[in-house]
Amino acid sequence: MSQVKVDKRKYEKHHRKEIERKRKVKFAVKCVVAALIVGAAVGVPTGIKIYKEQPKFVGDSTIEAFVGNYIDENYASEISGLGSTEESAESSTTEDELTKAVEEVTDSDLDKVDEENVDDVLGTDSQDSSSEDSSTEE
Repeated sequence: MSQVKVDKRKYEKHHRKEIERKRKVKFAVKCVVAALIVGAAVGVPTGIKIYKEQPKFVGDSTIEAFVGNYIDENYASEISGLGSTEESAESSTTEDELTKAVEEVTDSDLDKVDEENVDDVLGTDSQDSSSEDSSTEE
């Protein structure tokens, strides 16, 4: 072997740890750079596409129209069965029943309650509180 090769081998043997560490760092940097390039190549066009599809804020009517069109285009077949007249008749019947029940309960409960019971429950007497107010004002 020539002397140049021998000197190179001796250098590599003595500095093996440093050379290996530099090789690993270079490999890591190459991986990070490659990941950034791939991410930018995929992310930038996707982000631009999403940005262009977003409606610009003009007003509530524009957003409602956008949402309405989106729903009509994508979910029209699923929503078509929801607007039947049978369901609306049933819901109005249940609303009437609920209203009647609430009225019955409130009417019967209000008849049972009088002012004396309310004062007893609260632990105050309306006459005592008015006399205290007048004495503190003087």
